[in-house]
Amino acid sequence: MSDASSAWLRVLRDGGQAGTCLVCLPHAGGSASFFRSWLAHLPGDIDLLAVQYPGREERFNEPHIACLTTLAAHIAQALLALPAKTLLLFGHSMGAALAYEVGLRLEMAGRGAAHVFVSAHAPPQRQPPSDLHRQGDAALIDDILRQDAGAAGLWDDPELRALFLPTLRSDYKAIETWRPERLQPLTAPIDVLLAREDQEVSHDQAQAWAELTRHPPDISLFEGNHFYLKQQPRLVIDHLLRRFARHHGAQV
Repeated sequence: MSDASSAWLRVLRDGGQAGTCLVCLPHAGGSASFFRSWLAHLPGDIDLLAVQYPGREERFNEPHIACLTTLAAHIAQALLALPAKTLLLFGHSMGAALAYEVGLRLEMAGRGAAHVFVSAHAPPQRQPPSDLHRQGDAALIDDILRQDAGAAGLWDDPELRALFLPTLRSDYKAIETWRPERLQPLTAPIDVLLAREDQEVSHDQAQAWAELTRHPPDISLFEGNHFYLKQQPRLVIDHLLRRFARHHGAQV
């Protein structure tokens, strides 16, 4: 992997001979290690990469990037520096917006993803206005806990809170200020994953992803809340691979 790619892409599995690679893009405040548990559930002939945004884990000392399109440009450049493979993009929450933006850039470079999966996020034309990145720490933390009550232990610790709040605020700014100048459909299919108890995205909003792909999107519901994928990684991965196989006639 080139130096340009190595900072942005955490290699969770690289079998060398695999022709397909699943690329995972984390949520706001998230990091590449969020997807490490997926290794246990992914077939051995599919490689696994996770995007590492600056300002976290081994990139903790790097400045944050609070612009979603700038993040997408860097990620696409890192992927284009890799040997050509069949790419599946999976993005959760903020990562869903990035999956779409990265998908656009890969297609413009002639190396489009085979399939794009967007989880727990509305498309840009239906994203409701929000300015939490401008509000106080308490409002930002309350929003996180509303979506993921299990994270209370992290935010109750003053030292950890001081460490991670700048990262979270930067990510919120990136997604809350994401307003593409024009909407361009992907050639690749987009499929949507939602949780039944997630209050962030309505079914009507999810259907609007159809405006950004040339294929009718599949909208699949999973049990749980905004972070439903934590409790059922195998179910989510099996779903991704079934959809990929159905659309492309692939053997997975």
